[in-house]
Amino acid sequence: MRGRRWAMLLATVTLALGGLIGASATPATADPQGGTLRGVYYDGQFCKSYGSEGAQAGQWSWYYCEYRQYGPTAPGLYFLWTFTS
Repeated sequence: MRGRRWAMLLATVTLALGGLIGASATPATADPQGGTLRGVYYDGQFCKSYGSEGAQAGQWSWYYCEYRQYGPTAPGLYFLWTFTS
């Protein structure tokens, strides 16, 4: 009987903490209007060069590399967004 109480208490605390962590997370930003996500990269210079090559080849009209970091110790990522006119 005592083991069930501890298990129930542990489950309740775990669910409560999970809800707090989920509620405090920053929401994901929406995709830019008319933009297409072409890739996610660790290197900003590669993101820019790939975007530039695609624009020069006529695959898209313009592009930008958006930097996002999802936590103080998380690695930063570069999102390549492309647009056509």
